[in-house]
Amino acid sequence: QCRLLRGDIDNIYPIQYATNPIARHVACAVPAGAATVCTLAGFDNESRPLEFLVTSMPATGTLYETSQNFRTYGTDPKYAPTPIEPHEIPFRVSDGFHRIVYVPPSDIFPPEGRWGAFTYTVKEPLTGVLSMPAQVSLSSPSNYVAASTFIGSADGWTVSGNIHSTTPTWQAFGWGLLNRYIYSADEVQYLDLETGSDRSKWYFEAPPGKFYLPEVASAYGGTIKFTISSTYGDFQHLNTPLDFIVLECASCNSGRGMRLVRRADYGLEWDGKERIVEVPLKAGHHWLRDPMNKALPIVEATECEIAAVIAGLTRFKILGDFTKAGEGVAIDDVSISSSDEQPMFPVGCQQGCPCAHDMRYRRISCCGSSPDMYYPIK
Repeated sequence: QCRLLRGDIDNIYPIQYATNPIARHVACAVPAGAATVCTLAGFDNESRPLEFLVTSMPATGTLYETSQNFRTYGTDPKYAPTPIEPHEIPFRVSDGFHRIVYVPPSDIFPPEGRWGAFTYTVKEPLTGVLSMPAQVSLSSPSNYVAASTFIGSADGWTVSGNIHSTTPTWQAFGWGLLNRYIYSADEVQYLDLETGSDRSKWYFEAPPGKFYLPEVASAYGGTIKFTISSTYGDFQHLNTPLDFIVLECASCNSGRGMRLVRRADYGLEWDGKERIVEVPLKAGHHWLRDPMNKALPIVEATECEIAAVIAGLTRFKILGDFTKAGEGVAIDDVSISSSDEQPMFPVGCQQGCPCAHDMRYRRISCCGSSPDMYYPIK
């Protein structure tokens, strides 16, 4: 006896995802030893009033409500007499402009990246609908959300694509713009006989604990910046293509993964000489989506594809293997920074993209999962 059944082919049960209202990702630059006012932001399709709820605390430093005199006159002290305590979470923000005050730890220098981070949600009081959590990055005074200066070590960076070396060499001295930096060299030339370029290229890879963090979402609209120089190599004969910067997100494209590349073109060409590389993290700046399928073309990345990869970043690589022969490359002062203007993360992307497995549902992890680009799980 045979029976036909209708089933969920991928056994995918939709995760609840609130598309309205939206608590927006924001970054707040915090100077050392200074109480800093951070403004939270929300969005509602019908412009209804929203309540703001702090849902987690930063690992270091202290959160406060704004003081009454600051709300009325804008004068110090900016913060209320008592801090927000962990047992008060979720904490309803009473400031009419949705402001919160962060006081960093006292008597210490600013960090390389951010001081810390916390999350908040917004709530529509009449319906009681809560948004998805938003990230607040308590960034360094230079707006760094994540950074490595290599001041005392290789900072957990690794090398991929070489035969033996998986750890770069840390150099504890200055060389031009580089001051304590990491260095690696090509160990193999695996040439494609048809194109003459390396079939396998080596990269510097960022460490998870510093760069693959939820609060990196607040860096949309900011920049990736680093200093690079070569010790040797024939930069007249370059590999192609040159994927200078690579960003990957394992959870994007409905869990199938997504890769973005910024190639060494449109002003980002490099001849091996010392230079500072600075690339905007937003649409319209030559970010490409690698389809991870050689039968499909590489296309310009959309706004939501870039936003989703930044929000779910799981891999950040900088190319070292530029030439068809051997080369030695050094990098220093790598940073991902947020924009001065906040919030910058696109509202439409936070509301989610249609999911290819069921177009009725929207999630940010579905961004990039168009039915036309729906790849099998590896």
